Amino acid sequence: MFFALIMFGVAYSQNEGQDFCKGDTEGSYFPLQIKKKKLLWSDTYYFETFEKDTVVNGNNYLKFKQVWKNGDTDVLLLRERRGTVMQYYPESKKEVIRFDPSFRPGHTWKNETQDATYKVIGYNEKFETPFCKYEGLLAIRAEYPTVTYVFYYLKGYGYIAAARDGKIISAASPNWKE
Repeated sequence: MFFALIMFGVAYSQNEGQDFCKGDTEGSYFPLQIKKKKLLWSDTYYFETFEKDTVVNGNNYLKFKQVWKNGDTDVLLLRERRGTVMQYYPESKKEVIRFDPSFRPGHTWKNETQDATYKVIGYNEKFETPFCKYEGLLAIRAEYPTVTYVFYYLKGYGYIAAARDGKIISAASPNWKE
C-alpha cells in the first residue's frame, strides 16, 4: 500500500533559475522533464530521478526511479497523451490516467490498479510545508481502502506535498543532503 501511495505522489525537479516556492505559472501541474528531486515522506525520504525512455506496447514512457533512504527502489512509467498524463503499471499491464488538465473541481476518477478513487478539490489551494507557503495549488484527494490523502501540485514544478487528516505527511525538499 505504501508503494501505491507514493506512486501517485510523483514529483518533478525545478528548472534552472526557478524559485523553489513559486513554480512556473506557464508550466504544467505534471511536468515530465525531471532531473532529480528529494521528497520527504513521513520519517524517511527518497530521491526521484529520470532514468530513460522505455517502450511498452508501442507507447513511449519516461522511466523514473525512486531510491529510498533505506536503499529500496520503486519505478514509475509515465507518458503524456494529448495533455493527459498516463501511468503504466507493469504488474497489472494496465495504463491509468494520472491527471487530465480538462478535469474541473469535483471531477472524480478511479485507479483500479491501486483500488483508489481520486477527486479534484481545486486549482487555487494553499498549503504550507516546512520550506514554503504555497498558493495556487492543484489539490487532489486520493481515497484508498484504509487511508485518504490530499496531494498538492505546483504549476511548473509538480508534486510538492501530501496531507493525511489535515496534517502534512510529505513535502518536496530544497535540502539535498542525505
